[in-house]
Amino acid sequence: MAHPNQIFHYTSVETLALILSSQKIRFTRLDKVDDALEGPIIKGVHFNKYFFVSCWTTQPTESIPQWHLYTDEMTGVRIELPSLPFQDKKLTPLDGWANIEQAGNMYAPLNFNEMFGQTYMILPMFMNHEQFAGYVEYVSNIEERYSQAVQINQEKGQLTINRPFDLARLKSKHWEFQSEYRFSLFVLPSLPLPPEGPGSPSFYNSLPNHMMRAFIEGADPGVEFIDLDLNQDALNSMVITTGPLCSAGLKLSVEALVCKYAPRAIIKPSTLEGAIRHR
Repeated sequence: MAHPNQIFHYTSVETLALILSSQKIRFTRLDKVDDALEGPIIKGVHFNKYFFVSCWTTQPTESIPQWHLYTDEMTGVRIELPSLPFQDKKLTPLDGWANIEQAGNMYAPLNFNEMFGQTYMILPMFMNHEQFAGYVEYVSNIEERYSQAVQINQEKGQLTINRPFDLARLKSKHWEFQSEYRFSLFVLPSLPLPPEGPGSPSFYNSLPNHMMRAFIEGADPGVEFIDLDLNQDALNSMVITTGPLCSAGLKLSVEALVCKYAPRAIIKPSTLEGAIRHR
């Protein structure tokens, strides 16, 4: 399926303020999203601790259920952005990194500094558009699909994931109304990166056993969210729809935020304004 041109996100005015002031989109760990049953547990491994997602919809027509679920009783906003709103950052090995060779220029939404934390590393799935972003698939038997995606051999310390994006982009048919389009990051528990970088033998020889032990023990990567920078074109082309029950005061707050942080963005009222009564 072709990727969309535009994506939409329903949220509160407070979250809009955080997005605009930081010019970032937050990726939340899969075990912290609204669907409490989402995320695979396969042979005792809680993979929902290792995928971080940013959830959008491709449905241009306003959704009453999503206004209700995500916008403080329909008083929030819907954000519209182009389907690839993140910065392209040049991947350049850091000074002092050993055994790293790079031919030509590569660009990604995260640079090397951002890919490695004290307790985690982000696998470069985002270099492949099909793995970084895609439509959520709504299925009847999620467990069967999960089992097809992952093979674990604890005796040999081997973990094979054939379709890693399946682990972050499968949901029950109960959520089909969302028409969800999702970005995902695969964030794994890691050892601290040495000054010589990921090419250090002491690092890459110890890392597989460290990760497998973390999986078996249920250790998470030590963070609950990852923030990615928006590009300027996305901010300039942003369209913000105020909720059907958004008050005059909240609309003024939205206007002030846009004036300060994204003056070229467009604000418009909901097409449902006046059609829904306050309870």
